[in-house]
Amino acid sequence: MKPSITAYILAKNEEPNIGKCLASLEPCGIPVVLLDSGSIDRTREIASSFTFCQIKGYNYTDHARAYNEITTANETAFALILDADMEMPPLLWTELLRLATQTDWDVIRAPVRFYVEGHPLHWGSLYPPKPILFRTGKAYFVPRGHGEALVAGVRARTTRAYLVHNDLKPYEAYLLSQVRYGRNLAKRRAAGQISLKDRIRSGSAIMALVYPFVSLILRGGILSARLGIMYALDRAIAVLVQYRVVLASKLAQDRKQSPGQSTTS
Repeated sequence: MKPSITAYILAKNEEPNIGKCLASLEPCGIPVVLLDSGSIDRTREIASSFTFCQIKGYNYTDHARAYNEITTANETAFALILDADMEMPPLLWTELLRLATQTDWDVIRAPVRFYVEGHPLHWGSLYPPKPILFRTGKAYFVPRGHGEALVAGVRARTTRAYLVHNDLKPYEAYLLSQVRYGRNLAKRRAAGQISLKDRIRSGSAIMALVYPFVSLILRGGILSARLGIMYALDRAIAVLVQYRVVLASKLAQDRKQSPGQSTTS
């Protein structure tokens, strides 16, 4: 008997990606809900051409809250949650169906095959396994970094098959997302709600050197030639942009605390 699974896609202005995401889910034969948080491009128009996809407006704040709202409110046994720039390969779907018959897990994670400019990055990726399939009725996440982290005690398993992450949006969208992540990081830092890793990243730019070294040397990204170099550059740029945003936030706080005085730090 086929397990009861509903897929949810989080999206905003994903015109370059939503079609291929939905096309990858079509062979799965499951209902799909697109949670659209105010797209002004053709995201909804493209999604509406897939008859199995229901479109709903959604007030997005962060991934942790979105995931928890989906997994606690869902009526089917399992929730499959993807971003619009992800795709479901047949091998992964077959493995998920097999794992759905087992009872020793709460969350299924999949290793991610990262794409750069539409080409697969075979070496050098720093992308961790992505939680994608969940037993419903529980909240599983807390905010972490610019994304989310599983709460302690969650039973998680990791698939052998890969999930595809292939973002085809313009590069400026990537840069703007780093600004947004930096603002979120600054807010959490001010509230004392960051991890040690985030504290290091928001307190210095050292990770702009560490990430490329790990990607290119330790993970073999140099073997991916130009793709590996572009990926490593993107990791460094992300750190620098976020760090710059955090510094600006600190300066703004200093101005509020000392009105009329210039800040030199």
